[in-house]
Amino acid sequence: MVAASALMRTGGRVDAPAAAQDPRLGLLLASGGDDRIWLDPVTRRNRYGAPGKPAPDELWFSSSTASPVSPRGWAAAGEALGQLVEGRSLTIGGWFDSLRRRLLALYGAPGAEAVLAASGTEAELVVLGLALSLAEGPLVNIVVAPAETGSGVPAAASGQHFLGRASLGAEVTKGGRLAGWDDAEVTLETVEIREPGGALRAQSDVDQEAAERVGRAVAGGAFALLHVLDASKTGRPGVSRAAAAEILARHSGRVLVVVDACQLRCPPRAIRDDLAQGFAVMVTGSKFAGGPAFCGALLLPAAMTERLAARPPCGAPLAPYSAALDWPARLRPAGLAHVANLGLGLRWSAALAEIEAFEATPAARRAAVLDQFERSVRGRVAADPGLELIDHGLRPEAPGLVPVFHADRCDPRPAYEALARGDGGGRLCHLGQPVMIGRRAALRVCASMPMITGAVRHGCAEVEAGLDQLFESWARLRG
Repeated sequence: MVAASALMRTGGRVDAPAAAQDPRLGLLLASGGDDRIWLDPVTRRNRYGAPGKPAPDELWFSSSTASPVSPRGWAAAGEALGQLVEGRSLTIGGWFDSLRRRLLALYGAPGAEAVLAASGTEAELVVLGLALSLAEGPLVNIVVAPAETGSGVPAAASGQHFLGRASLGAEVTKGGRLAGWDDAEVTLETVEIREPGGALRAQSDVDQEAAERVGRAVAGGAFALLHVLDASKTGRPGVSRAAAAEILARHSGRVLVVVDACQLRCPPRAIRDDLAQGFAVMVTGSKFAGGPAFCGALLLPAAMTERLAARPPCGAPLAPYSAALDWPARLRPAGLAHVANLGLGLRWSAALAEIEAFEATPAARRAAVLDQFERSVRGRVAADPGLELIDHGLRPEAPGLVPVFHADRCDPRPAYEALARGDGGGRLCHLGQPVMIGRRAALRVCASMPMITGAVRHGCAEVEAGLDQLFESWARLRG
């Protein structure tokens, strides 16, 4: 990790030996995060198999998990670093303010604020800290489908360290409470979107269970933090917006609703509507957006920012994970040890370049390419007797995400790893990491914003050729 405070000089500008250069930029993009994004000294790839630089010669159908930095993102991050290095009328504080403004210009509603976070899991810690500030007593954190959100989410939602090292470099005790939250009364409850065997539950049953859990928590004198899942790892929602709005109205002042939109597969208007409803929203630029892994944010609605400005959270528990400049000035907690997370800012620079390019592309043409991608993937799965679509072929509500089972029920992990090594022949092929659905693991074939933007501009032939190679290699590996 590169500590931004060590790079800062009087006036807030970065003092570095030269403008952005490839080796330095790659290392900085992998800084300010935990060991999941550190580059292996031999492979020069992170835990997700992504290198520190663009890898256009590989096939990246992995945006439900992680992608490498794109050429456009690399250029944008390099330009940002160059401006900081050369002091071209940009201070570190001004840069982070500009990143939040750009994010809110895309997804914000009037009066909304944004807090940057190293990943979606760190965003969970931030929203928990805000909820504890508002609760002033016991808190019940109700998480939806934790197996289809993130492996570290249950620990973070309980106020615990989810790994042995925090994103800003400190060694911590995995499973231990964050310092300062030792005595916090936090109870974790979960609402599943599937039956134990993997079948989807009815939406009405999920909504009813969420309402009952919030009702019991409030009746017992606790504050409730309710999650709404926009899209799970398999593209499924959990707790409807309508049910969440009714719960929020019924228990006004005693519940905080947060939408997990970390896949970012919903349109900007949906996030703006969520904020207008009074929901907080967690997003990342590192899934569908195609930015490098580990760039998250928590968007806060106007009413919540007013409450938090009057009652800011305690920063000390979040200090291993959150830097001062991740926060807008009026909500910035005291007790944060680091000034800035430079790597996070560079990753958001890369991600925002892709999001802005995607949103500048005509919506109808984007939709047509996404539809063609999904039909192409589903058609290839249907034509391969060794593969099958999950949920009996029910189309996921999240665009550009197609989960696939091995029809013989064998473990798909060896095929997933072999494809990433190029063992099936041809280019290296990357898919979304295996996710458990009942007792079976599914792989995910995913589109991303960079892929869609490129296909709109240059046609779909390259994407179709990539899918041909993926499914041919996949078939060879299964014998």
